[in-house]
Amino acid sequence: MQPTDTTLILIVDSDSSIKSLLADNLRSEGYTVDTVTTALEALVLQLDRYSLIISDIDLPGEIDGFELLERVKDDPMTSTIPLIFCTARDGENDIIKGLNAGADDYIIRPFSLREMLARVRSVMRRRRNMSPAANNRTIEYRTLILNVDSHGLIIDGETVSLSPTEFAILTLLLRSRNRMFRREEIFAAAWPGEELNNPRLVDVNISRLRKKLSTYSRNLVNKSGLGYGFVDEA
Repeated sequence: MQPTDTTLILIVDSDSSIKSLLADNLRSEGYTVDTVTTALEALVLQLDRYSLIISDIDLPGEIDGFELLERVKDDPMTSTIPLIFCTARDGENDIIKGLNAGADDYIIRPFSLREMLARVRSVMRRRRNMSPAANNRTIEYRTLILNVDSHGLIIDGETVSLSPTEFAILTLLLRSRNRMFRREEIFAAAWPGEELNNPRLVDVNISRLRKKLSTYSRNLVNKSGLGYGFVDEA
């Protein structure tokens, strides 16, 4: 699927060569791209216009990429905007911290431009799949209501914000309650068309999702040798 005319991507990076490389190649793919150098410059923009943010972690100024991500996810107007970290930080702790905080992907520099564009297309595809439809369908379990078309989650009357990846995983598990799914199956559903290079992506997103499920976190289980599932009795 080709980008639409309204597909707008923001790059936040202090490395001018990285910004130019990404911006030029994304524009050649049909995206509209804005670039800024600091998190503060990003935060003064009307961020809800953007379909994706690509950010470094080590940014000049007092606000780094982690805090930028936190502010984006804490704002109801921008909480569903996917953010990809593109950074030289390759430590496992940084990767897990970024994914746990809500990053939709984590790309380590130096990176393959072909892989970067594939990751962007994958995230954008998941975001397009979140577009509301005319007739809302829901999956309900007790006081948990997942709206398949608007991608809204309500638990005990309270709205819960989900990333596109979290939504894809929860939809898969709720549609087949009491069935266990292997990591490979979950990855195929949430990251369509990508290769499973990092199995921890599934674990981290499940952990993040479990925290959002409140009292229903006990229903999202992991059984050794079988995988993950949403079960009636945990």
